[in-house]
Formats: sequence, C-alpha cells, structure tokens
Amino acid sequence: MTIKTETFDLPIHWASALINGDYSGLEPDDTVALARFLNWGAATYKRFACLTCGDDTDNFRKYHDATPYGVLACNVTTFTFDVGRDDPFDGVALAYGMGSAVE
Repeated sequence: MTIKTETFDLPIHWASALINGDYSGLEPDDTVALARFLNWGAATYKRFACLTCGDDTDNFRKYHDATPYGVLACNVTTFTFDVGRDDPFDGVALAYGMGSAVE
C-alpha cells in the first residue's frame, strides 16, 4: 500500500488547526477560509488529512494555495496531505464484523 500525498503552500497560522485541531488562535475569517479549503479537499480527494507541516521556514507571499478562499498575502509554509492510498480495500467496509448480520 502506498500513501498518495499532495503539498500545499498555506498560511503558517493555520498550522495549529491543521495539525492539532486547535482553532483557538484563528480569527473568524480565517476559520471560514480554512473550512472552505478543507471542504474543497474532502470533495476533491479520496481522503484529505494533513500529515506534516513544513519546517520553520516561512515566506511572505501574495499568491498561495489559500488565495482562492479569501486569504490575502501572508506568511506561508508547505503542508503535506494524505490524499488517498493505493489499496483496493481503502474505503470499503466489509460486512463481516460490522455489527450487522449478513444472511
């Protein structure tokens, strides 16, 4: 089984929310933009989960992967996402052991 990944240059201030699920440091506009990005990822890919955040190197950019979601120029870093696996059974729930009788 191979993990498929995609990288995105996203606002560095999204790191805590993406890695730890902690949205407490985000402004309401950032929370909305992040939710729109995550909804896009979930609709586009078989799976969409943040695996890693780039190193502490960030850079200020006007255009980045969050720009379409209303995020203006900011410091960004590269995030790696799990977007699916090469596994024929990925996402398939087998009837055995799922709590329902199969007759």
